Amino acid sequence: MTLHALLFTDIVDSTVRVASLGDAAAAAMWAEHDRLARELLARHDGREIDRSDGFFLLFDDIAAAAAFARGLHAALEPLELRARAGLHVGEVTLRTNPPEAVARGAKPLEVEGLAKPVAARVMSVARGGQTLLSGDAAAALKDRLPAGTVLHGHGHWRLKGLADPVELAELGHEGGFFEPPPDGDKAYRVVRDGDLWTPRREIRHNLAPERDAFVGRSAELAELVRRLEEGQRLVTVLGVGGTGKTRLVRRYGRAWLGEWPGGVHFCDLSEARSLEGICYAVATALDVPLGKDDPVLQLGHAIGGRGRCLVILDNFEQVVEHASATVGRWLDRAVDASFIVTSRERLQLAGEAVYAVEPLRLDDEGVELFEARAKVQRADVDLSGPMRTIVAEIVKLLDGLPLAIELAAARMRVLSPTQILQRLSDRFALLAGARGAAARQATLRAAIDWSWDLLQPWEQSALAQCAAFEGGFTLEAAEAVIELSVWAQAPAVMDVVQSLVDKSLLRLMASAQGARLDVAEPYFGMYLSVREYAAMQLQREGAPAVALAHGRHGRYFARFGSDEAIRALDGADALARRGALRLELDNVMAACTRAVACGDVDVAVHTFSAAWAVFDLTGPLGQALAIAPRIVALPGMAPEQRARALMNHGWVSLRAGHLAEANASFEQALQLFQPLTERAGERWQYVRTLVTQVLLLHESGENERVKDSIDRALAEAVALGDRPLQGTALNNAALHAWRHGRLDLACDQWQAAVAIHTETGDQRSLGISIGNLAMVSHERGRYDEAVVLYERALQLHRASGNRRLEGMAQGNLGCLHAEQRAWDQARACFGRCLLIAREVGDRRIEGVLLGNMGCLSFDQGQLAAAIPQLESALAINREVGNRPDEGAALGTLGEVLFEQGRLTESRETLRAAERVLREVRHRLPLATVLCVRGRLDVLQHDLDSARAALDEVRETAAALGVDDASRLGRTIVELESSLAQ
Repeated sequence: MTLHALLFTDIVDSTVRVASLGDAAAAAMWAEHDRLARELLARHDGREIDRSDGFFLLFDDIAAAAAFARGLHAALEPLELRARAGLHVGEVTLRTNPPEAVARGAKPLEVEGLAKPVAARVMSVARGGQTLLSGDAAAALKDRLPAGTVLHGHGHWRLKGLADPVELAELGHEGGFFEPPPDGDKAYRVVRDGDLWTPRREIRHNLAPERDAFVGRSAELAELVRRLEEGQRLVTVLGVGGTGKTRLVRRYGRAWLGEWPGGVHFCDLSEARSLEGICYAVATALDVPLGKDDPVLQLGHAIGGRGRCLVILDNFEQVVEHASATVGRWLDRAVDASFIVTSRERLQLAGEAVYAVEPLRLDDEGVELFEARAKVQRADVDLSGPMRTIVAEIVKLLDGLPLAIELAAARMRVLSPTQILQRLSDRFALLAGARGAAARQATLRAAIDWSWDLLQPWEQSALAQCAAFEGGFTLEAAEAVIELSVWAQAPAVMDVVQSLVDKSLLRLMASAQGARLDVAEPYFGMYLSVREYAAMQLQREGAPAVALAHGRHGRYFARFGSDEAIRALDGADALARRGALRLELDNVMAACTRAVACGDVDVAVHTFSAAWAVFDLTGPLGQALAIAPRIVALPGMAPEQRARALMNHGWVSLRAGHLAEANASFEQALQLFQPLTERAGERWQYVRTLVTQVLLLHESGENERVKDSIDRALAEAVALGDRPLQGTALNNAALHAWRHGRLDLACDQWQAAVAIHTETGDQRSLGISIGNLAMVSHERGRYDEAVVLYERALQLHRASGNRRLEGMAQGNLGCLHAEQRAWDQARACFGRCLLIAREVGDRRIEGVLLGNMGCLSFDQGQLAAAIPQLESALAINREVGNRPDEGAALGTLGEVLFEQGRLTESRETLRAAERVLREVRHRLPLATVLCVRGRLDVLQHDLDSARAALDEVRETAAALGVDDASRLGRTIVELESSLAQ
């Protein structure tokens, strides 16, 4: 192999140029392009290897190659062609084809070697008019630059198909402007982050940072890269416990993050035992609030909305029977997404690629892992020479299992390698001759046994009691649950926890269920194999010991559902409190389930209250629907406990759309609370139930009862002196007034709610009320005022972390821009709204948004484009039961059909829209529908019907205070003009 400079060139947008010129003119252009390039090539002693829309050229001198590239850009300017060029220096092999092959069209000279694809990749990154050089080429050219030129570095880039990043530099004029190439699917800029190259652009992920060095597994990582690059969308990483499957896939996610512009989402399924458990873990990792509909379908929409993304499903073995119902459906729904699953058994799905992960290689990777972990225990340890042989024996005895090696290395603080080997040899003598996965599982079990036997009795008991936790725990929780008083010499729980961390039996976690943990307080957890072992040890202590540990666990987490804790969730630090509660949801639900099973009423009621505060935002409702009735049915409840249980059951039923059940539960809760209202806690819950019931009555359409309930709830909230409840009650009252066209009253009440939410620091509720005020200003045609309010609401939704409300505000802002004929701004807002709706999996918002996009297309005169958008909106609105927006979409579709002259279809569609909108009493879109129907009546000579429609519309416009410049105002003018003619 010999060293050469390789140059690739290509003409940017050549296909478009050829299409615009026509075949004859294009052929002349290409002939001139080739002539200029070949004359230039001859002057710089280069060789032409291949030609397509550009050239593949070979030079012996890097300076000549650079001069050619510079000259080519200048030569092509008169032809109005822009070339991109990529230059690399490397060793290649030259092979001459036989004359008979050349006569049949083969190239005279073939170039082989890695340098060739590197040069091609470098060229593919360049912009038109740009010459990019690899780091090797830039280093070779550095002291031989053509006169008047400089090299400008563009950092390191990961190029598709190349294992390592490539440094890129641009050759250009002195004093020129150097713009870095744009990131793309096949090339993106990376920066050094520890021992990894990570994308410079921000890509969403929830991968925890590595807390210790990643060792080995280069071949396994390369295999994962190869399989995913080849288009395999489901890769199951198979292996027994302790082989490091989780660590491997996390490493891939971080190292190849830039390959997934839609994000990398790690889903810990270690605590999942059902289909709903899978959905909850995935929804948490994707930050998707689950609604009352099919959670699998909703998550499929959310994953599909993120485009090319990677979903990692870790520890799937205990829920493998649900693979087809979850992963199988997501593969079909999200066609650009890929999935990596870690499991002890395969999923048995079509298209599944199984990759079995073996233990570490004994001679190098296993020894390296032991040494890295041993140095954490003793920084001065020297494992070279004879010690390395002993370590190799330890690794061999442990069958190369990473977790077993880490457990053994954790003993280096008190034992020498020789002592570790001796003790392990005695322990594992019975395993000699065993083979395969079962033997490796037995090896891991024996390694944990060995670590267990070396613990002090109080350390053993503490580890066993840690099995009471689900998902992880704080030190405060550990101190509340772990009981060591039976040993007088036992140190503090804090010291015992630290000791178990040092021995690798507990680990510091950076996340729980995929939620990033951005707090300073440590969060502890266990490897799944260790947790299973600890749970077995707790069971061995007997049923009383298990009950005591679970009881302490339940009482600790019941405090998360106390009245004080629930009230604080709407305070100034609500976002942080809700985040902390979400992190502990696994523990809260475990405590709740155990309490129901053993009849502990107080713990069951309070832990469910805490859990519902999360389920209400994130779902899944199915889990709440399953356990809420069981809590209500518990015997021996005091009236206040039963009232709380009924109120929670009412909330769940309301969100699930079971309105009759919800109403019955709220009514019973109110009856139980009322005699107890002399107590502060019960009185607060009583008023809270009244305020909540208003939402139920809105949903069920009981308009007569709504007014009485609103007045009662407001009066009780004021009498109680609870400002947050007053704000919520006012917001609900304003919603009722708005829906019935009393806009002045609605504005007054929303403004009063804004004042209260500002006072209490509840940003979530403040954003809702300000957004509602913006909506009223928008409907009245006060656009400048509405823009300011919508932007403020957007800021508040972002600050409170509420993506769903942020999406709704973006959609509303887009509608406002559309009414002002600011088409580009409207489309930008709609695009952001649609992205959020699909990311969070909210089909309701998606349906509303598609209807708005149909309106936008209609307003721009794009009638053919509007129809499929409106039909999609109709389908989704009917799917989710959104009657008001179903009517609105029907109305717009009827108007489009009217403009197309399809009058019979238009009248049928408008009639359907009118029926729906009258049923739900949605006055504003109904008025618009009546205007269009009136114009149709005029066209078909039914003037009396048209005048009746106009009278009703004018009455609505006056009641709503609608401005003439608004959409409805303009529509009224159109109907008036039709009648005047």
